[in-house]
Order: sequence, then structure tokens, then C-alpha cells
Amino acid sequence: MSGPGQHQFLHTAKYGHAGEYHTMRPQFVKKGEAVFKSMYHPDVRANAEEGEKAILIQKGDKLYATHNHELGAQPHALYEIRGDKIHTTMDHPQHDPSGHVFVLGGAQHDQGFIDKVISQG
Repeated sequence: MSGPGQHQFLHTAKYGHAGEYHTMRPQFVKKGEAVFKSMYHPDVRANAEEGEKAILIQKGDKLYATHNHELGAQPHALYEIRGDKIHTTMDHPQHDPSGHVFVLGGAQHDQGFIDKVISQG
């Protein structure tokens, strides 16, 4: 997993309109134990300060919403990290047990990585 000085982008597992906007570019970035909106996220493009607010925090292999998240802070984890894949938990409002929603990766625009993620569906 990433250390405090490293970052990993959360690439959507299926490209298209997950989250109601185009997701070919990673919309979120994990820095250490916190997840932020990436520089590609529409909120950050409109207001750079939005990229400085942690929306999720990692505790063990789980990600919990912070007060900066659109749902507000939550007592139950919304996501679970399994290796380089991120799955929704049963407490996520759009939980789908059929697969993962994000893949952790360091590359911003690595076409080979994108093709691999798409082929894994």
C-alpha cells in the first residue's frame, strides 16, 4: 500500500459515467491514508481548494467518509480495499457486490493500465 509520501490515483473500474460524469481521467487520489478529489475532478477544476479537503480516510483496509464527503462523516466504512481494488461495502448507498469500483494505480494517463482495467470489467 502507499506510504505517507506516496499517492495513488483511484481509476474507475468501468469507464463511462460512473458518478454521473465522465471518468476516463481519475477523479480521486489517495495520498497516504486520505483520499482527495483529484485535479481532474470538476469541483477542483472550478475551485482548487476543493482538492485540499480529504473526503475519505483509511483505517486498516476500510475507507470512511469524512465531514468533507457529500454524505458527511459516516460511522461505517463505505469502501474496502482488497489489494489494488476498491469495493463498496454494504453500507455504501450504491453497494454492488458484483465487483470493484476503483483500481489503485500510480499512472495518470497510462494507456496500457487503462486498457487492462477496461478488459477486467
